[in-house]
Amino acid sequence: MLKEDVIQPSDSPWSSPVVLVKKKNGEWLFCVDYRRLNKITKKEVYPLPRINDALDYLASAKIFSMMYFKSGYWQIEVDDKDREKDCICDVIWPL
Repeated sequence: MLKEDVIQPSDSPWSSPVVLVKKKNGEWLFCVDYRRLNKITKKEVYPLPRINDALDYLASAKIFSMMYFKSGYWQIEVDDKDREKDCICDVIWPL
């Protein structure tokens, strides 16, 4: 991941642990446990539109778009102001 420029070294005081989960096919799934960070994160609350209103709005659409993410969650860059909190700690596997 380091070679692919997905992650970078950091000296942030924040750190969330890496958790490797074995999938049914025997491969490993790379996960990060953000529960501690989530407990102290300020929640931004805003109302969601009703599903009927959203469907009515889309009914008049002429163009739809679709995106294919080759590497899943690695496609969306973390905002600079949030990077120090999005650090991971891995002491076993080379990333």
